[in-house]
Amino acid sequence: MQQILPTWIEDVDPLDVYPHDPRPTPPDRPWVMVNMIASLDGATAVNGLSGDLGGPADRAVFRAVRASCDWIVVASGTAAAESYGPPKNTEAIVESRLRTGRSAVPRLAVVTASGAIDPTIPAFAHAAAHAADADADVRGADQRPPLVITGERADPQRLAALDAEIVRLPAPGPQPGAVLNELHKRGAEVVLCEGGPTWNGKMVQAGLVDEICLSISPVLAGGTSSRIVAGAEHAIAVQMRLSRLLCEDDLLFARYTRV
Repeated sequence: MQQILPTWIEDVDPLDVYPHDPRPTPPDRPWVMVNMIASLDGATAVNGLSGDLGGPADRAVFRAVRASCDWIVVASGTAAAESYGPPKNTEAIVESRLRTGRSAVPRLAVVTASGAIDPTIPAFAHAAAHAADADADVRGADQRPPLVITGERADPQRLAALDAEIVRLPAPGPQPGAVLNELHKRGAEVVLCEGGPTWNGKMVQAGLVDEICLSISPVLAGGTSSRIVAGAEHAIAVQMRLSRLLCEDDLLFARYTRV
């Protein structure tokens, strides 16, 4: 993989750069990253899934970005559509995380207003399976149940069916500031949001995005897929600065930080 900006480097490993980027923690909340992939015409999915937009290079950057955070936050719709599993790392990623002062594996938080989460999603099924397996490898995958953050309107019966730690916020549904506050109380310094676009829209609307890691796929997708940020009540211009640009297999990997 080549680094184009800020200086040219012929061969760079994403794992050698993303986890070491400066991310100064704001005084009252974690630093917030958003990681998304988009086609040349702005689509975030093809036939409902993001996988057809990426490839080996995108997966390498995806893993390096995940190696940079304490918590991964995803909306329940995206978790279901992408069949989310528990955060899982290679030995090299585990070693990188430990060298940079993080736990071996980031923890997963799922946000939902309704509580309508399929309990057979791998992330939840894995938690149930691990409960009966005391000999599971603790370095390669997160052995803790997902954290489900919801509000007062969530269906209690649906929540009870989940093998998860449940947090009910005192509001109709989970809002970005309250979600970050909950993770901040749990020691989070860097939180990675992986969508979907509607949750990203709420984060942007609340002014809580510090960093965007955007993979630009050399694909014209067409269709009606959302942009990486969608559903915001009104347009908002947040000025970002390009701090790095990588390239491989005609994909571009841009890291932007808030000005």
